[in-house]
Amino acid sequence: MVMVLTWASPALGQDTGTDTATPPPPKIGFVVAGDPDETLRNTAAFIETEATSSGLRVPSDPALRGAMRGDPVTGVDGLENLRAARRGLGLEPRKDLASYKRIGIIAGADALIVVRREGAILLEVFDVSAAQFYEGALEFDTSTSAQRVAFIESRAAQAQLRWSQPPPPPPPAAAQKVNAPEQPADESRAKRRMKKAWPYVVAGVLLAAGVTYLIIDRRRTNEPEPPLLRFRPGEE
Repeated sequence: MVMVLTWASPALGQDTGTDTATPPPPKIGFVVAGDPDETLRNTAAFIETEATSSGLRVPSDPALRGAMRGDPVTGVDGLENLRAARRGLGLEPRKDLASYKRIGIIAGADALIVVRREGAILLEVFDVSAAQFYEGALEFDTSTSAQRVAFIESRAAQAQLRWSQPPPPPPPAAAQKVNAPEQPADESRAKRRMKKAWPYVVAGVLLAAGVTYLIIDRRRTNEPEPPLLRFRPGEE
């Protein structure tokens, strides 16, 4: 009996597989757009510290994070193409979205936090999967740490969900319009003639009916003079 209990006891501690795995926090990367002066680079690094303190993930490679911020090159690290993509931001706006997406994929990020200067220092969030920016920008100097974290977290969480969404269904095929067969020229000409002549045809039919009525009526009355025409309601 002791041996049976000893053999069966490990099975009691086995995982039943009913627990659902909790997804990891969103992963973000910080990109300095434009001239990476010391103020912008330090600002990006400071906001990165705020984000990681709240539980968000960032790329684990310090050299990769530095290249995205535009830090000076200290040696050969194989990130020349990423630096070239970052330096090209803003030169051709139509290509910027593709460049941001490329940087985000290299970083393995769900979203990119773009730090740029437009008078003031602004923050924007780029969705890597959708290759589009979220609406709204946050000014660094007039925002608090809690506001910045909430601004980033809400958008990064949405970007993370987009990777797991199924692709949109293809648009329905447009129904092909089939042109009605053209009518023969003779038939169309005959119809046009009939449309023009139908009042006369109707008048002729009514006149013939009236004459017939008068003849019949005269035969019944045997009047020597022709009767007067009298139109009755409902009869033409």
